[in-house]
Amino acid sequence: MENVISIPDKVIHLRKIQIFEGLNVSELAAIASVTEEKIYPEGETVIREGEQGDTMYMIVSGEVSVLKEHEGSNIELDRIKEGDYFGEMALFDEMVRSATIVTTKETRVLVLHKHEFREIVREYPQIALHICRVLSQRLRKVHERISDCE
Repeated sequence: MENVISIPDKVIHLRKIQIFEGLNVSELAAIASVTEEKIYPEGETVIREGEQGDTMYMIVSGEVSVLKEHEGSNIELDRIKEGDYFGEMALFDEMVRSATIVTTKETRVLVLHKHEFREIVREYPQIALHICRVLSQRLRKVHERISDCE
């Protein structure tokens, strides 16, 4: 049986994930207490483009490929590794998944569901503000990259 990650170990992992950098220990512990650990074997689809989603994933170990369907085939947009995250938009909106995520090796993740996230944000509203700042910075970088291509 796989080892289950303890709350203190989850806090350590969450602290290394960019979207949570800068949160204090009690905020991280609140998030850690509601995350669940999952292990996906190599080649497994974690998220499918076009499906409804309500979860965010933080990679503890392993790697995933971000795929976008284009003209009947999948194009790899990115690879995401330990210390990064995906699916975060599902915590804030009701839209379908914008890409497919497939593991490229065995991958251990912490999963945060929208319902639990909303409960935490009621007690710690600064978490949502912090995440919004990080997502805004990420969006600005994308806009800069697009502008550089024009």
